[in-house]
Amino acid sequence: MTPDLRLSRRAFLGAAAVSALGGPNLALAQPKPNAGEKKIDPIDLPLDKPGVWTLHFRYKPPRILTLDGIGKDGKPEKKVVWYMWYQVYNMPREDREPEPVVFLPEFELVTKDLFTNHLDEPQPLVIGQINKIENPQDHPRLCVQTTIEISKRPIPPTKPDSIPLVVTGAAVWTDMAQNAPKTNMFSVYVTGLSNGLATEDLRTDEKLIKRKTLQINFVRPTDDNKPQVTDIRPDDSAGPAEQWVYRTTSVAKKTKAGGPKLPPPG
Repeated sequence: MTPDLRLSRRAFLGAAAVSALGGPNLALAQPKPNAGEKKIDPIDLPLDKPGVWTLHFRYKPPRILTLDGIGKDGKPEKKVVWYMWYQVYNMPREDREPEPVVFLPEFELVTKDLFTNHLDEPQPLVIGQINKIENPQDHPRLCVQTTIEISKRPIPPTKPDSIPLVVTGAAVWTDMAQNAPKTNMFSVYVTGLSNGLATEDLRTDEKLIKRKTLQINFVRPTDDNKPQVTDIRPDDSAGPAEQWVYRTTSVAKKTKAGGPKLPPPG
């Protein structure tokens, strides 16, 4: 082996080592595009009413990277970004009429150890960089969208025994490094995957409004002292990490006629 080739090989291995160790720039530590991907099928719940639909969902555990973002002053700045890649597709049951459905996604990250709440921030600048990571071949049908973009077109139904017509997106959180840097346990609640809606009467003149929601529990065995892009993994220590639940999303006051003022179905 010539000296030049040895030098090139050492440089390549050195760069790979820095990437594997999560060097000073987290963008070097990009994981394989399909690493950790999981598929969640819909299930029927006791509170489901006739006509309730639920989308299929794929996701990868949240990842942490340093990307270009927008600061509070509206100017570009480097930000530590948490994001969760996902795909949805509409495959109705055989006893249901196939029809497009509108996906109005809401991703809420709730820390279990710090008791903080964080809503998805649909920033196009950040999503564009995530697309280059998760969709390196720039495939049009796999383009990563913001939660706002993905809600603008109905999700078409997939025919039985066909390749799913997937729609791809990413939920983004840019405030974790500031507001919850040491969290080790959290859940992501995904609302909008179903039009399932239920109510629960209270002893007051109010009713709880509950929506069918996908809850995904995660554990992060480290913190920001030695961050790695793939630190986070599903937490199945107390059962499956993914659960379909009816989660309270709002409270409705009764009308004078006695019925609740319900929000429109998702």
